[in-house]
Amino acid sequence: MSLRTEKISRALQRDLAPILSRYCTGILPGELITVIEVKATADLGLAKVYVSVLGSKDKEKSLLVIERNNKEIRQELAREIGKRIRKIPELNFYLDNSLDNAERINSLLNDL
Repeated sequence: MSLRTEKISRALQRDLAPILSRYCTGILPGELITVIEVKATADLGLAKVYVSVLGSKDKEKSLLVIERNNKEIRQELAREIGKRIRKIPELNFYLDNSLDNAERINSLLNDL
């Protein structure tokens, strides 16, 4: 990954986190959505957004709700960073299970 792509990925993560937090309070009440990582392609055509969902019994369902509102989230992102980045990438959302895996490992270690 080039330095430019890394910088843009970090900028997307920084700007997308409050947008998702603000936007998801209306569509996913009681849940906390955290942007863990953003990986943009070199041509900025696509950004893979890895999110963590806390406070949800069905994380896959929460991810589907976010995906259904992808267009509005992307438009909000365009309003936020449109002056700095010419091309706003398509957003693909994925669940980041690293926190769940860490919790599972901790519980396994505690059981020893």
